Amino acid sequence: MTFNTIEDLLEEMNISKFQKHQNFHILKFKDHLDEIPMKTDFRKCDFFQIVITKNHNVDVIVDNVSFSAMEDSITFMAPHQTLSTNVKSVEDLGLGYMLVFSSNFLRLGISEFDLIQKFPFFNVNYSPVYFLKENTVDFFYLMEKIYELFQEFSSENLEIIRSYLTILLYEGRKSFFNGEIQSTVASRHNEVAFAFENQIKETVNKRKPIEYYANKLNISSVYLSECVKKATGKTAKQIITEYVLLQASSMLLQSTKTIDEIAYTVGYTNTSNFGIFFKKHIGISPSTYRKNHK
Repeated sequence: MTFNTIEDLLEEMNISKFQKHQNFHILKFKDHLDEIPMKTDFRKCDFFQIVITKNHNVDVIVDNVSFSAMEDSITFMAPHQTLSTNVKSVEDLGLGYMLVFSSNFLRLGISEFDLIQKFPFFNVNYSPVYFLKENTVDFFYLMEKIYELFQEFSSENLEIIRSYLTILLYEGRKSFFNGEIQSTVASRHNEVAFAFENQIKETVNKRKPIEYYANKLNISSVYLSECVKKATGKTAKQIITEYVLLQASSMLLQSTKTIDEIAYTVGYTNTSNFGIFFKKHIGISPSTYRKNHK
């Protein structure tokens, strides 16, 4: 099931009456134990989600990868990732939050694509759940501050919420690179798949052959393909295609570049070939996509 708006998601969770902003919401799980379903199946959202929990015994499936989250953890979900959960028990009801937001809520002038590019934990094809170590920044404190401000909703508090959310994202980025948050899926093929996806993010012209990315990672293209398939269930080519489409879609909506310029930026010297590629995967031409979403 796909939720295009935050309102749609809150309606499904039986808490739509608590919505205060169309592009942002935060909840504390203990406030809605009688309303929120304890089990969700294959939920996909067109916005970002951050969930932080302590002492929650939960079975999680993200894009067909299964694991159990019992330790203190934080989850960063990018748009279009598929999530299924089954909450078995909650020992400390006070410590669990879910925050959802769209990219334009932050008012940083950056798109969904830019957010995924900038923050490595928002990976489209990698486990978004991370264990929190003891010396990690207090994400629970940041969530509680945002939650308190949201309860006393006002235009002034809304701006402070944006600031706290920005701090949370950058603290998460710093903790990620410092190794203070640890992936729940630790294996060699997952490490390779994660490095591959981040290499795609760092490459401006993403439409490169698999051999290009394999060379960047100092591994063979065969081994790269094997690792990506094991970790994500997708081929390396499929993931490259996803990022080319994400970049192209973002540029069509967020920039004033011509379609010729966009085609060249994402790796097509022939605009006609780019149009065929885009329509094959999106269903409409680049020009129609731009017109329909303006």
